[in-house]
Amino acid sequence: MRNLKTEQIAAANYPYFKYSLEYALDSLERMGAARMEFYACSPHLHVDDAGLSQVRAVKRQLKDHHLTPICFTPEQCLYPVNIASRDVNARKRSLDVYVKSMEFAAEMDIELCQFLSGFGCLDEKDEDIWKRAVESVAYLGRIAQGYGITIALETSPKEYTVTETAKDITRMIEEVGCPAVKGMIDTATLGFADETMEGAIADLGPYLRHVHVGDGKPNGHFALGEGELNLPHMIDELDKAAYPYYLSLEILNNLYTRNPEYAMKKSYDWLVGYISGSIRPQEG
Repeated sequence: MRNLKTEQIAAANYPYFKYSLEYALDSLERMGAARMEFYACSPHLHVDDAGLSQVRAVKRQLKDHHLTPICFTPEQCLYPVNIASRDVNARKRSLDVYVKSMEFAAEMDIELCQFLSGFGCLDEKDEDIWKRAVESVAYLGRIAQGYGITIALETSPKEYTVTETAKDITRMIEEVGCPAVKGMIDTATLGFADETMEGAIADLGPYLRHVHVGDGKPNGHFALGEGELNLPHMIDELDKAAYPYYLSLEILNNLYTRNPEYAMKKSYDWLVGYISGSIRPQEG
């Protein structure tokens, strides 16, 4: 690789959500990970239930395992978090979850949070949902600036967020008009909108701030090498673009519920090997 470095790889506690945080951190340390994206979910750290004392304890655990957190991602698909909800109370509660997430991230010295822009009912007018999402993201962006945090917005199907494509994220960022709001790419969700890696990179342009790496069939967040995505091509495109930020392994599939270390280690080793040049494309 000409530009990408193995130091840009971040493991994560995603597949360990049925295990204790200590188990997850022991596992990540065993495989040699130095950086991680922190997935805030129960039982590791539930944003709704936690306070600063618990966050400080988690920060100490990470340090004890020689792991540096590079992104704070609260669970926002399985839990009822929706900042574009038509229900005012639900929208306010969801905004509070994200604000609390930024507070926790700041306490953990993390400069990046990954959020979704919210969604509406499928029988609502798209423009009404979009308007609520813009207002909510703008509100969060102003708070993020105060914390010195960057928000990375992700794409996903319409059932999860109004930003279904990289073009949608760019539109959201430009309408919000806040420098703290950026975008990201997820290799395993590009297929939902029939996007390519090169197209998403071009559409996001200077707004690209984070990347999730997972395999798919074409979707599904499988361990690397266990799906049907052309991951070598995707990584090559990021290398061509001289992408300077982190590549976080989002491996989250029920196939690995009882064997999360297998899925994360296989993925971590694949990505380290491909970027370092020790494996060939066909081995992925």
